[in-house]
Amino acid sequence: MTDISIPWGDDTLTMTLPSDWTVQQVASPSVSSAGKDWPERLANALSQPEGIQPLSKLLAARPNARIVVIVEDLTRYSPLTVILEAVFREFHHANIPDENVEIFFATGMHPPLTPAEAAGKIGAGLAESIAWRCNPWRDRDAYVDLGQVRAGGVCIDLLVDRGVVGADLRIVITSVSPHLQAGFGGGYKMFVPGCSHLDTIRQLHLVSVPRRSTQQVGQPAHLNRMRRLIDASGSVVDAAGGKSFGVQYLLDAENGLSAVAAGDVVTCQRMLAKHCAAGCGIILESPADVVVVNAWPRDFDLWQAFKAIANTCWAARDNGVIICLARCPGGVNMPTPKFPIGPGFIRRVVRLFGANALASLLTRLVPTLSGDAAFFVRLALQIIQRNTIIMVSPAIAAADQKMPGLAVYADPAEAFTAADDLLGKDPKRVVVFPSGGISYPIPRK
Repeated sequence: MTDISIPWGDDTLTMTLPSDWTVQQVASPSVSSAGKDWPERLANALSQPEGIQPLSKLLAARPNARIVVIVEDLTRYSPLTVILEAVFREFHHANIPDENVEIFFATGMHPPLTPAEAAGKIGAGLAESIAWRCNPWRDRDAYVDLGQVRAGGVCIDLLVDRGVVGADLRIVITSVSPHLQAGFGGGYKMFVPGCSHLDTIRQLHLVSVPRRSTQQVGQPAHLNRMRRLIDASGSVVDAAGGKSFGVQYLLDAENGLSAVAAGDVVTCQRMLAKHCAAGCGIILESPADVVVVNAWPRDFDLWQAFKAIANTCWAARDNGVIICLARCPGGVNMPTPKFPIGPGFIRRVVRLFGANALASLLTRLVPTLSGDAAFFVRLALQIIQRNTIIMVSPAIAAADQKMPGLAVYADPAEAFTAADDLLGKDPKRVVVFPSGGISYPIPRK
């Protein structure tokens, strides 16, 4: 029998695969180690940025500026406290008063942070001394209507937080990693959807879901519809006033900054997307009968963990099984319509009527499925039409939370037995993604 080990929070989870399962590939990302000097490299990037003046000069030219520092939320595992130390050191050198600075968590439709969570994310000192808030995605009056933005033959209504648009200087701090819809994350994605109203978030996600199931993770920007909309929207925000300065990075396995770039938001995102593609895109030897994917480090809740399934499902053959392992300390964290029928029957219905037709019907019948949720429903049905999905999450199983179309187990061994029952007793070819939240397959041509 073969043992496999995967990251599991601060620990490691080791599992034993069935004896007739052959691991043909362990698809681990190959991002270089950040080393101990990454804070120095971050400081150098701030003083030698790409395509824009150094942060110190931008601040010196705006002594009374209102500054918004836009950061990621709990679903990302960046060393934000250390990064903010470097940024705020520049503020203090420029004598920018604390009351002129606001920290904005680009939560999109994610839950707002509690004071304790904010202190853990940005540090207790900043949480007490600097005003901070989360994206108020339901409050229409909190947004500026910047009109329609069109790119790639589709358009969205652009509504961005009033305080973000009105800032004299916007500091965008974000990681760049594979993204199931935008190709790669980072860049102006922190504005749209991070700082946007529900209507904009809903439109962005839905116009970017292809009618035919297609791999979008890892797509270059010029081919990716969502990325083109995001970047066009960022340009509109900058044209409305103020200036944006990006601090972006690629994380290694220890959450250190393997690569870092500062300056022009789009230029830096493109640079780091190339690094990300080289380290996180993994050439697939051949499609597998079973894909075992760990959602780490996007395993905070089911909403995030499902992205690991969407990232790696392309490694499974048609009618293969995808087994996703996810800690989900944040629970499900998304609308979960309940049906009194099992996952197997749901998959047969999806294959009979088609994923897109059922997604359209479901979103009409369940109005609470708005924005991201409607997008996930359509994407999930597309994957279920092609593959069986099995979820392993002790937290979700213990809460007895049922997911339509997904069998949920607390123990990996139970999931392996269920996969054997579905696929029969012939030997299985297996691909393992230990870090499925930040990696994706590249089919060998």
